[in-house]
Amino acid sequence: MRAACSLAFLTCLVAGPVTAQAPAPVRPGLTEAEVVAAWGEPLAKRTRGNFTYLHFQTDCLKECGTYDVVILEGGQVVDAIARSKNHRYDGVSSSPVERPPEYTALTTP
Repeated sequence: MRAACSLAFLTCLVAGPVTAQAPAPVRPGLTEAEVVAAWGEPLAKRTRGNFTYLHFQTDCLKECGTYDVVILEGGQVVDAIARSKNHRYDGVSSSPVERPPEYTALTTP
């Protein structure tokens, strides 16, 4: 028993601490399967015509006002909103971080 405990302790010392890796970045052209491999399973998936919207948990929902969203057209990433510090989008987002959330309203002529 003592030898097993010593071996386990030495294994931990050699292997070092286990650290969680940040999710891989998403970039234009990735497939849905590649997005899921990078960020994990989405909270919700919506499809409309040729577009698919993948909604992901964010660490700033209250402040950001939205889930992180990856938009696919024809099965490939074309846009994303990634405001969580846990997600990164390597394309040009239609909703950059610098743009503060704001209410939008329909106006009638």
